Amino acid sequence: MNLNAIVGHQPPVTRCLVFASVSLMMLCSLDVLSPFSLYLNWQLIIYERQLWRLVTCFLFFGTFGLPFFWNTYVLVFYCSSLEDQAFHSKSADFLWMLVCGAGMLLVLTYFFGNTYFVSGAMIDLMTYVWGRRNSAARMQVLFFTVRAPYLPWVLAWISLLMGGSVQDHLFGIAVGHTYYFFEDVYPVMPTSGGRKIFRTPQLLKMLCNQRD
Repeated sequence: MNLNAIVGHQPPVTRCLVFASVSLMMLCSLDVLSPFSLYLNWQLIIYERQLWRLVTCFLFFGTFGLPFFWNTYVLVFYCSSLEDQAFHSKSADFLWMLVCGAGMLLVLTYFFGNTYFVSGAMIDLMTYVWGRRNSAARMQVLFFTVRAPYLPWVLAWISLLMGGSVQDHLFGIAVGHTYYFFEDVYPVMPTSGGRKIFRTPQLLKMLCNQRD
């Protein structure tokens, strides 16, 4: 099965993420682009106006190698199911979750982190929300089975074995929990009045052709 057959069946936002990450991997592997032009550098963002770094730091999983293929595997087979099931026909809501999550991750890295790429943390965010919304599910990860709520921790452990950062995974899981709490738990509490903090803007719903 070729890459087009795999990616072509993914929901729209996941498909765009995979396409962007594969494109950056190929461009950097062929020395058309340098990873130094993609990483998160607040000095260059603030003083040199290199604003694209706010986006590319979430899309670059590395050059051709095991870390890239592992993160792409997780993106295709786990995160796509979050968009396809929990956000079925709600691509705008899924995209808004990623935008809000990215904003929170950027704040954390600005004040508390020394992170160059936040792509792994974004995957942890998505797998955490998926696990919470499918708490009864059991997932096959490599050679063993885990309950869905523990999936981000297992994936983080595997990533650490391949040289990933503990801090990045903790940031991703913390932001995922924040989104899950205020989107799924807080609105049903008596004190909330049914309010949702991460309500998707109507303009984004119109652009994504999403109906309520």
